[in-house]
Amino acid sequence: MPDDKDKYVLARIMMRAALPLAKVLIEDDPKIKKKMKGFNAVVQFEVKGYDDLVTVMHFTDGNLEFSFTRHENPDVNFVFKDPGQLNKFFGGKVAMPVIKGMFKLGIVLRVVPLLLGLTLLLPSKKPKDPAKQYLKVKLLFYMLSSALSQMNKAGDEEFVEFCKKMPDRIIQWSCPPDGPYAYLRIKYGKSKAGRGLYTRKKPFIDMQFGGVESAIKVLTNELDLVDAVRYGHLTQLGSPEYGAKLGSYMLKIDKWIQEA
Repeated sequence: MPDDKDKYVLARIMMRAALPLAKVLIEDDPKIKKKMKGFNAVVQFEVKGYDDLVTVMHFTDGNLEFSFTRHENPDVNFVFKDPGQLNKFFGGKVAMPVIKGMFKLGIVLRVVPLLLGLTLLLPSKKPKDPAKQYLKVKLLFYMLSSALSQMNKAGDEEFVEFCKKMPDRIIQWSCPPDGPYAYLRIKYGKSKAGRGLYTRKKPFIDMQFGGVESAIKVLTNELDLVDAVRYGHLTQLGSPEYGAKLGSYMLKIDKWIQEA
């Protein structure tokens, strides 16, 4: 089981890397966008006693923006007693927070199905439709780059050490030539996730997948990294030493989620 520090780091990943992907679902899925049209509400998720474990969803005419400071008067507020409870909730396990405003059913019935759309990230979800496959890989790339950045900002000792002495370098995840793409920029201890193809300099590590189906097989652990490279599903350009370390941090996050 993750210790208390690991639970905190994972909760921050859930709040700042996973939840914001709901905006991608609205923007990229026409059916969801149509359902959310005209929806206005403020919905908050918070962990008691943690000022930096707060995520606020601001819906305006179906468009979604996020903030990360506590709202004084949200329409619906999901309050978790500790980081572990939040991690179980978003990991699809039994964990019921206190829901203030739960009788505002019109809001709850719009937000909960939207959040269920994020289950597309789960390894068990393997869509056949090419558009859904593309969306799954896009979500996974965005999740990975943001999760690693949050891992650094939340103080995971191993990854902080990895970032501390690294000069200005780019780690890229890509499915050339049509995408999706995401990247992580690290510069002497600071980190920032980005979406799209980074073009201002050559990546220090570029994990190039042979297409979205290959990316799904690798990122859902259907194939391990060694076999993925051997059978042409993944080409890892750049430093093999740092690439292996990066892979270990990706697996660490996956293990936390599985054990939450």
